[in-house]
Amino acid sequence: MKLHDVSWPTQSELERGLVAWLDTLPGASWLTLPGRDQSRHRVVVTLLHGNEPSGTKALWHFFHQPFECAVTTHFCLANVNAALFDTPFSTRHLENKPDMNRCFGRNGDDDSYDVAAAIMARIRALKPEAVVDIHNTSGSGPSFAVTIVDDEKHRHVSSLFTERMLCSSVRLGALMEQTSEETPILTIECGGAQDIAADEVAKNGLHHFLHADDIFQNHTGFWPLDLLYHPVRVQLKLELELCYHDRKVDEADLTLPPDIDRHNFGWMAADSMIGWLGAKGLDAMTTNDGEGGHPIDALFYEQDGELRLKQASKLFMITTRRDIALSDCLFYMVVD
Repeated sequence: MKLHDVSWPTQSELERGLVAWLDTLPGASWLTLPGRDQSRHRVVVTLLHGNEPSGTKALWHFFHQPFECAVTTHFCLANVNAALFDTPFSTRHLENKPDMNRCFGRNGDDDSYDVAAAIMARIRALKPEAVVDIHNTSGSGPSFAVTIVDDEKHRHVSSLFTERMLCSSVRLGALMEQTSEETPILTIECGGAQDIAADEVAKNGLHHFLHADDIFQNHTGFWPLDLLYHPVRVQLKLELELCYHDRKVDEADLTLPPDIDRHNFGWMAADSMIGWLGAKGLDAMTTNDGEGGHPIDALFYEQDGELRLKQASKLFMITTRRDIALSDCLFYMVVD
């Protein structure tokens, strides 16, 4: 499986619309736009998840108006097939395929691993100044960047898009885990896939990323970053039952309120109730912070069947999509 080099859409393709243009692409696609300084490169990756459209919508916005990049910029639209499946932008990855953003730096039989390897081969050959991988969260919430390195380069690029940067030790096979001192690679979570504000985050951030002559300088007028460290990934164990309801569902191993995503990036006090546990209690859940710490009973406790926080915590990437909560995670959290 290779990346297909494709051209900027024609005027007639622009008039037919974004989905119609995506339907003309042969698969994972790569576009290159020469910049004022053609000796330097930057890379924008989007659509690693087919249900996260803000990056592609932002790119489509720029297609409609002539613009000049400060340096030669490359755009990768990775999982076009998933984006077009069924209702456009509703499918994270095809049912018989792995999550493409779990295939970087890993081997597997599916051609999604080949696409991931091809993306990284291009990045290594170009030696770009920076790579941004643009995503949406599955639940509603504010934007944030995710990195595995906390240094000035990652902070400066993050600040082009958002006011929050999360430094994680969790390793899942994501593109951002291939970061290096020479080429910082960041995930940009623009906000919920259904949030209009998320499209604006992608559009405004890309404008800064494409036009700035120096993306590593202090950008006047930008908010200082809120830095968060050591997020914990919280999951329901395999083959267990998850429900979203405003009361406990007896048959479920975990019941979460249907509006739980309203807590995204808000501090919750110790003893706050998160949901309801089933017969397995806390044993139904598991955690991963990438460092072997934060066991489930250090973060939560059960009281009269209710799941409660042991200490003040900030939850984020909370989803109310049951399929994603089960295949990926319930949410991430950092503790006070």
